[in-house]
Amino acid sequence: MKVYVFIVTYNRLSLLKKTINSLRKQTYPIDNLCVINNGSTDGTYEWLLEQQDLTVIHQENLGGAGGFSRGVQYAYEDGADWIWMMDDDVYPESNCLEQLLKYKEHSLCLQSARYFSDGIYVPWGYRYDLSRDFEEKISADNYKKEFFSVNTGCFEGMLIHRSIVAKIGYPDKRFFITSDDRMYGYLASKHTDLILVRDARLNREATFGEVKYSPFYSYYLYRNFHLRDEYCKAITGKSFPLKVKMMYVLSALKNSLIGYSFLEPSLRKKMRTAIWKGFVDCLRKKENKTF
Repeated sequence: MKVYVFIVTYNRLSLLKKTINSLRKQTYPIDNLCVINNGSTDGTYEWLLEQQDLTVIHQENLGGAGGFSRGVQYAYEDGADWIWMMDDDVYPESNCLEQLLKYKEHSLCLQSARYFSDGIYVPWGYRYDLSRDFEEKISADNYKKEFFSVNTGCFEGMLIHRSIVAKIGYPDKRFFITSDDRMYGYLASKHTDLILVRDARLNREATFGEVKYSPFYSYYLYRNFHLRDEYCKAITGKSFPLKVKMMYVLSALKNSLIGYSFLEPSLRKKMRTAIWKGFVDCLRKKENKTF
């Protein structure tokens, strides 16, 4: 049984080193540790040249979606049985992979339990209501169980078997960032009981309550609505309900015109502009890198 792990990185060398170090310490042996370098310009390229135990793939910056798509494709085509996906600012505890694989007979797609750096569990990213385009939070009661079923996942620690990849393909690089892992996990859940494993702990760099307002992220969140709608139509045979579309339009208009009044003027303007541009580019059905 071959287990491949890959990390997608872009200009976060200090964090990447910590992630790689945590993967090198895994109690379950990794057959191939790979880094997808999304065109980093901060010395990542040069540092990776010095690492003898890594497989490195350099490409232009195709966003997280393009990086994860390339990583899954590489691992699948190279014969991996299990593919473990990792971002460059998360740090799995030494037995994380071992804990995931304990449940490989139960599920062919498993999710690590993510925690903030101050020890609080991450409550979102695991249950998705496609009919409402809504991601539900996870109750703390679920973490009393060894594992529990979810219907989507996060590329921060998703472990997937090649048989599922054969059925659902590679992650959709058109998203560039955000929603790619949500939809990929949702597709996987149609073919296996996707579960979150409580003791497969993965620690994030961020702390609980740390809020970063990113025009970049906000743009793609609004722009990618049309791609999520496309998935809804492909899976259910119907587009998003009119109510969902109206809520999206109202949210875009509100946040681009009067939203974020509590932010300092410069950032407030950038947030509003990014959301408006994302809304317009959604209507134009733009894909890949557009911001």
